[in-house]
Amino acid sequence: MTGLTMARRPLVDLLAMMFGVGAWVAVNGLWVELPLLVQHLPEGWNLPSYLAVIIQIANVGPIAYSVMRSLRPGLRPSPVVYGVLGLGSVASLLMALLWQKTSWINGVQHSTALLVLVFLLALVDCTSSVLFLPYMAVWREIYLSSYLVGEGLSGLLPALMALAQGVGGNAMCENVTKYNETFNFNYTVEESVSLSPRFSVTGFFFFLMAMTVASGLAFTLLEHLPDIRSEKVVVPSVTNSVSALESSQSIDYLMSNTSGQKRQLQTMSVSVYWLLLAGQAGASSLTNGVLPSIQSFSCGAYGNVAYHLAVTLSSLANPVAAFLTLTLPRCKRYLLTMLGVLGTLLAAYIMATALLSPLPPLMGTAAGEALVVCAWVLFTGVMTYVRVEIANQMREEGQRALFWCGAVTQAGSAVGAVITFVLVNVYGFFTAYTPC
Repeated sequence: MTGLTMARRPLVDLLAMMFGVGAWVAVNGLWVELPLLVQHLPEGWNLPSYLAVIIQIANVGPIAYSVMRSLRPGLRPSPVVYGVLGLGSVASLLMALLWQKTSWINGVQHSTALLVLVFLLALVDCTSSVLFLPYMAVWREIYLSSYLVGEGLSGLLPALMALAQGVGGNAMCENVTKYNETFNFNYTVEESVSLSPRFSVTGFFFFLMAMTVASGLAFTLLEHLPDIRSEKVVVPSVTNSVSALESSQSIDYLMSNTSGQKRQLQTMSVSVYWLLLAGQAGASSLTNGVLPSIQSFSCGAYGNVAYHLAVTLSSLANPVAAFLTLTLPRCKRYLLTMLGVLGTLLAAYIMATALLSPLPPLMGTAAGEALVVCAWVLFTGVMTYVRVEIANQMREEGQRALFWCGAVTQAGSAVGAVITFVLVNVYGFFTAYTPC
């Protein structure tokens, strides 16, 4: 182990880590900034449902790249990586400058600039799942863990920045004097006045842009620094390249490649095989589609602070739960089932708080705020652990099983996002809370 550590080049580790930060930093940053965005943009509490659908549509990026690779098998990933990170840097800059710009479509005001730029950023991040990790096969295998640490930081850093930013407290009602020009008199109305965070939404988006630019600079140095070329493999490992392309979630790749001692020798039965796929589809639908779309309705009535903590702490729980699978033994299937049931019960409580908005359980009490925050953090942690464990067990069944695991993950996420978007924006199943 010591020899392996000494053989590492710290500069390559650092650059690989910074390169990994660019993988999902934009999308993760958008989610943790939602408690402030919903206060300023015309979509209001419906905004998360728009983002969930747009992110699923952005999966055309990895599909297009996969088709391009099949048509041109010799295509090097490097030029595409440059294009993707360049697009992400420009889109991040425009997001910081234009996020408040709106326009009217069919008589309804929409955040057109933000929604278009969210699609571009999601296109970058979704494509990184099938682009960045295979690129790392060019380097010695010991640097893969550094890249994956960076990818974990792409969720951790925006969450920590959002915690530092805060939301300025809960909205308060104040009497505001207005002037009626038609009848020439003043009148007083009660309006919600939100407190100010420590720094602005624009400043937060500039932080995301800086992270994306840093990722691009790290990749450029990896490609062109002459002193580290010896750390590249002469012929990229076919096994590693294929394994990387098989995995749509890089964290799953890390779990499986660092837990070889946990592999099971027996082949699972057909019934268990399909039950695991169904569990993965259901968990993905809830974690990527349904619940993120209604988080504003679930938490908003408890106040801006509760919403902010639920979003940011959930983002922290995600990588923690995933990395727990490194240290814990392979989860027995009956325990995995119990965890799935627990996650579903937590999801049911979260859904109830959203459906009962604007008067959810224990509203206006510290217990209610703590309960909804804990429900979101536990749900995210439990379901992340379940999904990673299912992916690990499916990987042990071979490439075909892993393919179907990835397929049901994307299908479940897309179906959940679309159905919830319709319920929120077409049928109006959820009611926003207004403090005044």
